[in-house]
Amino acid sequence: MKKILIILLLVIFAACSQQEQKNIIMPVDKRKQQDTAKEYINIFISDDNISTKDNKGKDRLSILLFGADGCSACAAMTKALTEKGRLSSFVKENYLPYYTNISRKESWNINGKTLSLAELKERFMIVGTPTTVIMYGDEILLIYPGYIAQNRMLGTLQFFLDTSLYSLDKNVISERLKKYYKEKNI
Repeated sequence: MKKILIILLLVIFAACSQQEQKNIIMPVDKRKQQDTAKEYINIFISDDNISTKDNKGKDRLSILLFGADGCSACAAMTKALTEKGRLSSFVKENYLPYYTNISRKESWNINGKTLSLAELKERFMIVGTPTTVIMYGDEILLIYPGYIAQNRMLGTLQFFLDTSLYSLDKNVISERLKKYYKEKNI
């Protein structure tokens, strides 16, 4: 019985060794190689102290991306937002961008108020990650649960540059945004 077990282990070990050698000599996937050559910039402000106001206390547009460890959609959205290009430039010019990993802390300071994880989830209606929140000052303009593709993200962010939206009811904003998506085909 011991001999059979030893032979079986040797066969498995040999198969693994051969597989490792195959991986070494395989050609590199060109798409992956091009992807790693892209430039990325860190546009996110630290999430230790989230402020949706500028240094003079004036309200600013902010994007809060709530993510978690092990969330592949969160990683994909973070990658899309930080890839050097039109979207990252637009965010950097027009928004205060925050990435908040809800897996790593117990509380957050948002506009001078400390919120626990439960309070954070309740305030921003976080039932899963990623969740994107667009705010103007203390006012929540949009809560978007789930992954947002680059073109839809850019369109959404452009949509909220219209300051006339900020005083409208959330349902009216939602209907206008749906219409905007349809018109722009995003």
